[in-house]
Amino acid sequence: MRDEFGRDAPAGNPLYNLPAGVAVVADTVQIYVNLVNYDEQRLDEGREAEASHRRALAFLHLHYAALDRVVEDAGAQRVDFHGARLHAVIAEPAGPDFAAERVARGLRLALDMMALSQQANRALYDGGLEAKFRVGIDAGACVAIDSGRQDEREPLFIGSAANHAAKLADGSEPGVFVSPAIRAIFGLAGAHLSLEQVPAATQGELAQILKADRRLGSTFEELETDAVRRVATWQADVREHRAKTAGPSDFLFHEHRLPLRSIDYQELMPSNSIRMALVSIFADIDGYTNYIDSAVVSHSVAEAVRNLHVIRSELNAVVQDDFDGRKVRFIGDCIHGLIADGEGSNVNERDSVDSAAQCAGALRSSFHLCRDLLSGVAELGLAIGFELGPTPISRIGIRGERSVRVASSKATIGSESCQSVCDGEETRIGDVAYAQASPTVRAFFPSQVATELVYDDIAFQDPGSRAAAAAPEPVPAERHHAVP
Repeated sequence: MRDEFGRDAPAGNPLYNLPAGVAVVADTVQIYVNLVNYDEQRLDEGREAEASHRRALAFLHLHYAALDRVVEDAGAQRVDFHGARLHAVIAEPAGPDFAAERVARGLRLALDMMALSQQANRALYDGGLEAKFRVGIDAGACVAIDSGRQDEREPLFIGSAANHAAKLADGSEPGVFVSPAIRAIFGLAGAHLSLEQVPAATQGELAQILKADRRLGSTFEELETDAVRRVATWQADVREHRAKTAGPSDFLFHEHRLPLRSIDYQELMPSNSIRMALVSIFADIDGYTNYIDSAVVSHSVAEAVRNLHVIRSELNAVVQDDFDGRKVRFIGDCIHGLIADGEGSNVNERDSVDSAAQCAGALRSSFHLCRDLLSGVAELGLAIGFELGPTPISRIGIRGERSVRVASSKATIGSESCQSVCDGEETRIGDVAYAQASPTVRAFFPSQVATELVYDDIAFQDPGSRAAAAAPEPVPAERHHAVP
């Protein structure tokens, strides 16, 4: 397998820990697994509390660890965990002749993970953390990159297959949902349907797909046998202190001394977790999936990936350098950040919301700067959403390097929902943040949505005018160090 620059991809698993600047185009199977009953663990009678946050993190911890144990045995790559959604990729065996087998292995991966989670719940948690799953699977060419640091990997798969699998996993009905493209590969009914119309696969359809895995034992019966075996190994690892379990009582919270930028994820663990009021902000590059799909066809992936690196670097710098916030992660072409203002560990909620509104304006201003200076990105936009609320922050899952940063709350889910309904020119403020915002900031958000809100507008507090006053000094949006 070669990268976009014609070089050999790294040996071993070719899509994990890619060197900076390397982009690999590969035929993949994208698997998203969503915990559809997550809110049952995260909420108490519709509300969040410290106890419900402990229970929710323990719930995620169990299932993150289960998926990683399956992924390690399957020759797959875990891309990311984001709240209740898990993302993994199968790229082997490579080549057009093995498309059906890759799909079968991807399905087997998802079924193995669900079986292990349920078995671990019974054996390790006395059935107290039972999960319901919705799986989305699609197959197709994607671009793989990794722009993270050694201690904070940022693997990314861009392309329609990843986008479609995520959409198929988004919903409240449990089941396995395979894309129309996969249905066409296996001659299943429904190949002509839209993503929104695809029904959950039947047991017979799943069995037909599994048969394409030429390895022995791709049957439903072996799934349970493997799950029992893996849990026994897991229990032995716990007894020998090679692994840990973490129930709700193991999560201990403290409030972090501001600024949030100083959070060191390496120091976090269940017994050293953060919980405090803050603003969660999501900013998503609108139109990037179509942009990268076109780049694959036109053989201009190198330029598209360089542009993404520049834009992501700018968005990250706005959150962390300009507003003393903390990035949680990049999720595809989206950044998730946290913002809080106050003194010591005492958060001022109104000031935090006002700072988040300025941060949203600065994100758009920096994005506009990138769009002006980079070629080929004129049609892209930026959709932004933010929301306020108490939020736990920790590292969970398999301990050590495989543990995962997590910030998950009503605020994080609300901010992502706000972003998801915006187009590339809009910024939406959540209900709680809007109620806490200053009158000046609320004036920028008629019906809680602002169009083309940039930093100068909100920094000079002139919601009635789109013309910015001349700044006496450069504002954060004018930074351009990341642009080559």
